[in-house]
Order: sequence, then structure tokens, then C-alpha cells
Amino acid sequence: MIGCKKSILAVLLAFVLALPLMPLSPVEAASSVRVNLPYFPVKINGQTMDQTHSEYPFLYYKDVTYLPLTWNNLQALGLRYGWSEEEGLQVSSNRDYPPPVVETLLVQDLMEATNSGRVYTAQLAQGPIRIGAASIDNLNEPYPFLMFRDVTYMPLTWHFVHDLLQLDIRWSEGEGLHLIGGQHVLGPVVGEDDEALYFQSMYYADPQKRMIRMDKTDFGLQWKSEKEGDVLRTALSSRDVPYTGKPAKLLKKDRELYYGDVKIYTFTDNDLQELVTWGAPVHTYKEYAAGEDAVIITVNLRISIAVIGPNYGTTYTFLVRHGQATMLEEFKNQRLGRVIPNSDGTVWIASDRLPSRSAYISGSARLGLLDADGNLRMVNELLGGADVLTLGLNNPMLDNPVDQNGSLHIAVYGDYAPNTRDQPVEGVYTINTKLETTLISNQTQGDFYLDRNRTLFVLHGNNTLENLNTGETRTWFDYDLIGMK
Repeated sequence: MIGCKKSILAVLLAFVLALPLMPLSPVEAASSVRVNLPYFPVKINGQTMDQTHSEYPFLYYKDVTYLPLTWNNLQALGLRYGWSEEEGLQVSSNRDYPPPVVETLLVQDLMEATNSGRVYTAQLAQGPIRIGAASIDNLNEPYPFLMFRDVTYMPLTWHFVHDLLQLDIRWSEGEGLHLIGGQHVLGPVVGEDDEALYFQSMYYADPQKRMIRMDKTDFGLQWKSEKEGDVLRTALSSRDVPYTGKPAKLLKKDRELYYGDVKIYTFTDNDLQELVTWGAPVHTYKEYAAGEDAVIITVNLRISIAVIGPNYGTTYTFLVRHGQATMLEEFKNQRLGRVIPNSDGTVWIASDRLPSRSAYISGSARLGLLDADGNLRMVNELLGGADVLTLGLNNPMLDNPVDQNGSLHIAVYGDYAPNTRDQPVEGVYTINTKLETTLISNQTQGDFYLDRNRTLFVLHGNNTLENLNTGETRTWFDYDLIGMK
């Protein structure tokens, strides 16, 4: 009898131990999946997650890590969260301006018990899901959203993390997975001196922390006050920057416009039209030296009318060479940044990006090379980029963006002629006066800054700065920067 009981107990024990390995019923299998905890460390914004005691640990399914969309995690990563019966779950980047800063460490959802299991069961998330502007068809997703302990989990694929939510995700064998987001204190470059770059601070709570000085050599940081920032900006704005043109003296005779004895343009009725309320257009003329016996002339006509967004008016650009004027149609309605003659007789003509209400006007950043015979070649057309941004163009501390052999650093964005090329042309290049290019990087996201020593920096999102000359990268977290003395 005792032997019989032992046999029954042995069978029952074997059955219980085998439960995690037994297949789910068809109904359960349709909505449930088996998941694990990651076998590697996981960090959010530099802070290691306590996977052992976390009430909502990161999960690992189909070789992809899953993020628990808890309130604390979303706040730390700078993400917006919404849910309703009709629209379901919505997660998006926080695009408030000024952007929120994360002043404290992430508060983890911890429990006394431990996550000691090897395998857990999660369910496929139900209902509508929207990440950024994309609606998710969860039943057909190769890495579906999951539910675990009544919390939705998002797969950390490149598409969701980087493309849709603008988060950074990094991996290394030694440190595991690192998720970074919502870091905003380090703003655009304000200026520089020989030793340091100066960044605008997006932390507005303390006037003593309105600018950040960064040593170019060791990336060491130091806070600067609002007053010190004003002094730097005033000094930069008062600099006489070469190759940026000067006011031109043009003579208007009735409808005709002259530069010296050369007629460069005849105004149309539209050019001279006056509005009852706003009056006649304001004329602004500039000239740029363009080599031997040649100048570039810009004529801007702008009515001071109330508009939503920038009012650039109409701009005509002319080449006056050997007593003849030619309109440069390629630079119509563009704002020239610099016109730079080269030692071989060529001339670079660069226009700057024009800000719009929300971003920049596509196609406004242009670069052309005028050869020694006065022929203009457009780099936008040559490389197929809608925008070709000349790096260093707006750095008042860089007297000449062109190096000794006539080369420029450029960033190419967009598509000049859609559907005409098999390969994307976007990237960062050097280009010489023979119009030969060398690719530096195929990444164009971030704010580029070419300093006076011709070191090329790029400020990525999430307080990340990269030196493209050396490949060095640094990331700082908001809570560290704000706590810095």
C-alpha cells in the first residue's frame, strides 16, 4: 500500500514538474507566449534595472528585448502615453518646447519577492495600438506587443525605438542593452573659442546654468551663467565674417536696375506692386566678390506684410562678369550665406537653409561651383540631394569654410529628383573644386558644427556629441548635468 502511494506521488510530481513544458491548449496558444528574462544587464539612461526584484521586468521573446510601458519608464524616456476605449494605446515622443528635462533618477517599480522563474507566460496585446504616427497590426507583427502582469510591453526593434520614437538603443557584450531617451539639457552650439565649444542650455530653472562650456580635448564640462552667455553672443554677432557680402550700390532708373554701367534687371509689374495697407516693397541689395572682374549681386524685394511664419520676399541673384549680367536662376529666392573665390579661379556659392514655421524649407540649402569661365555647376543636381548644406557656413569664428585645397564639408539631405536613383545620396562628404566627393558618414541626423580648427562635431539627440574626426562619442544624462556644480 505504501509502495502504491509512493508511485502515485511520483507520477503526480512528475506531472507538476512537466507542466511548464507541456503545450498550451489551442485557445491559450492563440493569445499566450512563453517569455524569458534577459540574460544580460539592461539600463535606462545610465541606470541599471533591477530585474530580480522588478514588478515589471524587461522580457526577452524571439531574441528581442521587450520594454514594460510603465508610467515611470515612459516619463524617464520622455515619451507621451495615452489610452482610450476607442483609440486604444498611443505612445509618442514628447515634442514640447522647451523640452522637458529629467532631473532625477528613474524610480523603479520594485517588490520584495524575486523573479526566480526561468520561463513566464505573456499574452498578445489586444486592441488598437499606435506608436508615433504608425498604427500597429499586432496580429501580423513579427514581434508583437505583449501583456504581462497587466502592463503592455513594446518590442525594442530599431523601427519602433529609433524610427518612430527617436530613442537611442545600444548594445555591448560587456554592458548589455542600454536604452536612452528624454535627455534634452544639451542644446545647440552657441559658439566657440580656441579651447572649448559652448552649448545653449535647455534647463531654464537656474540663470547660473544657461550655457555649457565643453573642453574640445577631454570633453570636460562647466556651467556658464546667463550673463556669460550674453557676452559671448554679443562678441560673435559683432564679428566681421569674411565672404558674407556687403551692401551694394545699385541705381534704379524707372524700371531698370544698374550696377555701375551694367544693367542687371528690368522690374516687372509684380516686382513694383504696392499694397494699399502695406505700401511698396523694400529693396535690399548685396554684392559678393566672385573672383577677377566678377561679382555676385542679390536683389531682395519684400513687402512688410503680416504673415504667419517667415517673410523672405522675392530674391534675384545675378553674376556680373566682364561687363555682362546673367541671372542665376538656380539661386532665385535663396539666401546666400557665403561666396568664396578659390585659388584655381573657381568660386563656391552657398545658400543657407531657410527656416519655416516648423522646420526648414526643402531645397533652400544649395551649393554651386562657378568655374573660371563663368559656368555654374550645381552640387545639388550632381549629387542628387534636395538640400546641400555647407558646413561651417554659419560659424562666425571660421573665417573660411574652405580648406587649403579648395574642399568643403557638406551634408546632403533629401532627393533632388525623386525616383531617378537606385541608391540614396544622403550623407556627409568632402567635395573639392573638381567636384570629387569623399564620404565621411552616411548619417545626416543631428546638428553639425565645423569648428575653427576644422574639427567636425555632430550633436545627436539625447545629449550625445560625436567628434567625426576622431570617432569619439560622449553622452551625458540630464540628472548628471543639472547636478553638476
